[in-house]
Amino acid sequence: MDDRSLEKMIRRRERNYIWLERELKRSIIISTAAIAVLFLFALFLKPPVLHWAAALSLVLVLNGVWRYLDYRREYQNYLSIAAYLEEFEKGNYEWHPESDYLEVGIHAQLTEQIERMGDAFGTLKYRLEEEKENTKRLVTDISHQLKTPIAALELSYELLDDEGLTAEEKQEFLKRSRREVQKLSSLLGALTNLSRMEADMIQIKPENCSLKETLIRAVNGAYFKAAEKNIEIEMSPFRDMELVHDNKWTAEAVSNVLDNAVKYSPEGSRIEIRVEPQISYVFIEVEDEGIGIPKSEYQDIFKRFYRGARPEVSGQEGAGVGLYLVRQIFEAQGGSVRALPARMGGTVMQMMLPF
Repeated sequence: MDDRSLEKMIRRRERNYIWLERELKRSIIISTAAIAVLFLFALFLKPPVLHWAAALSLVLVLNGVWRYLDYRREYQNYLSIAAYLEEFEKGNYEWHPESDYLEVGIHAQLTEQIERMGDAFGTLKYRLEEEKENTKRLVTDISHQLKTPIAALELSYELLDDEGLTAEEKQEFLKRSRREVQKLSSLLGALTNLSRMEADMIQIKPENCSLKETLIRAVNGAYFKAAEKNIEIEMSPFRDMELVHDNKWTAEAVSNVLDNAVKYSPEGSRIEIRVEPQISYVFIEVEDEGIGIPKSEYQDIFKRFYRGARPEVSGQEGAGVGLYLVRQIFEAQGGSVRALPARMGGTVMQMMLPF
């Protein structure tokens, strides 16, 4: 038996077993019996036998044709829905049947529900694919970020094994190794927060608390790094307010902004924190006197693992996740963050929280 004959046999068996076949037979039997009963009653009127037989035959034929056409219509509906569901099995959730049989009645409602289900599945499929790609990029980025400090440590320890090194040179390589370990520790801490944020392990829990206390907590987190470079962090006077926000993670975000400001500002400079309440939100601005950010990079700096190409940036330690976390934390609370040029050539990081 060739493939074509086998396909015909399978189709014939499918037609024999579908419920529409049984419905057709049952409806023909019931309607034929009803017509026969009516014509039996008509016999009591003693009509001409020839006319009676011709009328009976005509009615039976018309009934059979009408029932068959109705069956064919329902069968086409069945085939259209079956084809739609087969496309679902193939993962084609955007496929729509071109049949006109499904435009009215209960079939139209059924098709509409299947289309909505297809849209939902399509959205889910897109999100899963996007998450898969994000995971790939995350693993690649983390590997790249870890490679540099580890390679520097390996080189330092190889040089330390050289017996020809003086005590001063060994001490210098030990200092370099210590700095690389500190970079690695800082990087791992940032990556840990990032992975927790990506996995929704960091739960933002807003509650009514003092904004000034949150900012003081943020300043304390960056104070020692600023003191090492003799950088003054000044908070402009403002009237404290009770604001619904997550005290811990908002302070962490502002501290990340301050850490960047200290990192890219010269020694002896100044960082100013300003709070500017508006009608329905409040601005928290951190202005520094640092190297500034090119306008072309204003959007890129909030991307994960992004670091500027300038030597002043690439020469500093960092993983490029600080501002990404800042954006995630503020947006999770209905706020936002953006970069603006400062008056003295530095940068203003403007963070917004709603009241």
